[in-house]
Amino acid sequence: MGFPQYSNDDVVLPALEAWGYEPEDARDYTVAACWEFVISGVCHEFVNLDAVSLPEALLKTMRSSSAADREGFLADLAKTLRAEVEALLARYADLAALPAAFISMLCPIAVQKARNITEAGKYHNWGIHGTGFSVAADSLAALEEAVFRKREVSLTEFAKVLEQNWRNAAALLAEVRNTAPKLGRNCPEADRALCDLVKLWKDAWSGLRNSQGGIVRPGTGSAMYYIWHSRDLGATPDGRLAGEPFSANYAPSLDVAADGLLSVIRSFTAPKLQGVCNGGPLTIEIHNSVFSAPNATWQVAALIAEFARRGGHQLQHNSINRDSLLDAQAHPEKHRHLIVRVGGVSVTLWNWTRCTRTTSYAAPKCP
Repeated sequence: MGFPQYSNDDVVLPALEAWGYEPEDARDYTVAACWEFVISGVCHEFVNLDAVSLPEALLKTMRSSSAADREGFLADLAKTLRAEVEALLARYADLAALPAAFISMLCPIAVQKARNITEAGKYHNWGIHGTGFSVAADSLAALEEAVFRKREVSLTEFAKVLEQNWRNAAALLAEVRNTAPKLGRNCPEADRALCDLVKLWKDAWSGLRNSQGGIVRPGTGSAMYYIWHSRDLGATPDGRLAGEPFSANYAPSLDVAADGLLSVIRSFTAPKLQGVCNGGPLTIEIHNSVFSAPNATWQVAALIAEFARRGGHQLQHNSINRDSLLDAQAHPEKHRHLIVRVGGVSVTLWNWTRCTRTTSYAAPKCP
């Protein structure tokens, strides 16, 4: 698929079984075009149906909450998330799957029942992405620091600052950007915020059923929603300006200078991830100079093993070189070996460039 991707059975299998999949089906999982977990041959599920913007839910809570402390704000955020997911389910109350004859022919359970897989499947669960985890968690940590601990600004005042996109608040902006806790910097406060956010996201779906009678599996992926949700969102408490992008999937914010790969892994494996295991990897980029050392392969392998030991659910990494990528933008014909991946589609950089010159959408029809 253009890069190595690892799924941790120690987390994924218990998660699938807790969601009602029989052990033999759980052990036979695979991933969709991106990373959502699917059980092929026995069902046809909507594992990437939609997404909820976690930073947007946090901003809504800031505008309505009168919480005096962190615990009160988390309780209000839980109510906001519950309202968001109930509204999402209502939008899909009449969801119906078109017959899938070819897929049905490849699914033993559909053949045995002589019915379409969309009707014959054993499971009818959905998957929903949670976008902007790092922005939302870093924002929670910033609120704890500036509002609830130091009392530098009230929730209402902070919300007004954000509505004005940080105008006339240079000192506060500098503080939350440069000194407030951030994921990937070995900050216990930020890691705790992520743990709280993951639990809130999991609990928001508790007890709910979809219109097909199944459950909803929340995840930490983003698909292309990390672009769409951030593009139309105002400023956030972590120091992000209006319209600035989120990081993709489950990874540190784009402007955070992480304190090394191990620190990143420690942050993003701090939560209990079984309840948000629809898919959504920690995504890291490793400069190709790392592999120049004689024992580099073993070191990277040890890093992956540490990720699994700490309870990470999904990891993907790539080896990149900034100078090579810049040259490839200018001269793609010289870099036909490079692979790029957008929304589940992996193509050579050369084919991608040829396609994007004549198309304007994210998933080009490449040979």
